[in-house]
Amino acid sequence: MFVEVASSAAMGSFLLYLKFKHENASNDAEKIQRIAANTGLKVKEGSQIRTIQLLRKTKMRWGIELAYRIPLGLSFDDFEKEKGRFQDGLNNKRGSIELSFNDLKKLKLDKTIIKQIKQMINKKSSIKKEIEFSYDGLLKVKIYNEPLTNMLLYEDSKKCIGWEVPIGESRNGFIKHDFEKKAHMIVSGTTDFGKSNWVNCGITTLIKNNPDDVELTLIDLKGGLEFSPYIGLRQLHTPVATNEEEALKALQLAVDQMEKTMEMLKRKGFKNVKDAGIKKRHFIIIDEAADIADNKDCQELLKDIARKGRAAGLRLIYTTQYPTTETVSSQVKRNCIGRLCFVLDTATASTVVLDQGGAEKLPLIQGRALYKDVRLIEVQTPFISDDQIKKVIKPHINIRAREDVLNEEDACKRNEGDRDTLIIEQA
Repeated sequence: MFVEVASSAAMGSFLLYLKFKHENASNDAEKIQRIAANTGLKVKEGSQIRTIQLLRKTKMRWGIELAYRIPLGLSFDDFEKEKGRFQDGLNNKRGSIELSFNDLKKLKLDKTIIKQIKQMINKKSSIKKEIEFSYDGLLKVKIYNEPLTNMLLYEDSKKCIGWEVPIGESRNGFIKHDFEKKAHMIVSGTTDFGKSNWVNCGITTLIKNNPDDVELTLIDLKGGLEFSPYIGLRQLHTPVATNEEEALKALQLAVDQMEKTMEMLKRKGFKNVKDAGIKKRHFIIIDEAADIADNKDCQELLKDIARKGRAAGLRLIYTTQYPTTETVSSQVKRNCIGRLCFVLDTATASTVVLDQGGAEKLPLIQGRALYKDVRLIEVQTPFISDDQIKKVIKPHINIRAREDVLNEEDACKRNEGDRDTLIIEQA
């Protein structure tokens, strides 16, 4: 009986496979060429109309990579601008679902075979393919069978070492930023899309991995609430700055330290702190730098840190939700090799941060961002909860200072009580 069921199931699966292969004979490679032609990405040469020509098709674990020759007269940018049309076209299934032989091999040959096939079809029909374009003389089109995750939790399994912090999960694996290799970073994005959460993720990672060697100057110009958990932290170089005046003082102290360190390095014949064997690194982290964009003194100090800080062990994380040429100066930008950009409203704002558009096209998903290293990479940044932050930083909070404050408040209350107490003495 089982053999009969198994044979029937196998035959049914095989016929199903043939059916879907037949319906999808016009595969993704052909779809790309048709979309290119239908969107006007073609040129006329004499009496002939030319569009992209498929040269290579390579199966990958995540999907497929296609390589096309672009006809003379068209550019990579022409295709990048139409990325949305290509992606929508690929997901226009027209009632047919693609099943590969590997999909069918996962089926168990038992009486639940029909149910398994239905579940597989339902899952396939709900998956949205995503694409990436790149160019190296040929137009490379990566088609991913499954979308990038929209939730990544901060966890210890994503190990960062040294001065690395987690950037997030890309379609090709987990990405980290190493502040020892790229000293400074600009972080931008519209409010409520993950910018501040990523900054907290970075601070927590630095404290967790380098508790005795990291030094922090935190400038919180959004009312002081975002960095309030770090008040009393022993790694703070100065108290958390919450206004322009405090920010100026904190930046000046950081620059004073930088100048002393550079003078010491020069005197001893070293080019930087790494050559000198100095382990400490000082991170200046600004949440909402636009609020000090008009302060010339602050801007001059920031330019100094961006230009000269690397050799002296200073690291700058410059964040803003209002990226313009006024809020992100050219000197700061040119020295901040690392760029992390969450959703922005315009291509102009994206260009300020990334030197190209793209952030305005990101899906409206919290934590979704573009990271620029050598090239632009879309990532889902990790989400860190308040409890995870507290767990890491709690051992480093100066408890005694807080107790002293509480004792002083209690003493004041007792003294006030003494003044109001009626004292009766026995005659």
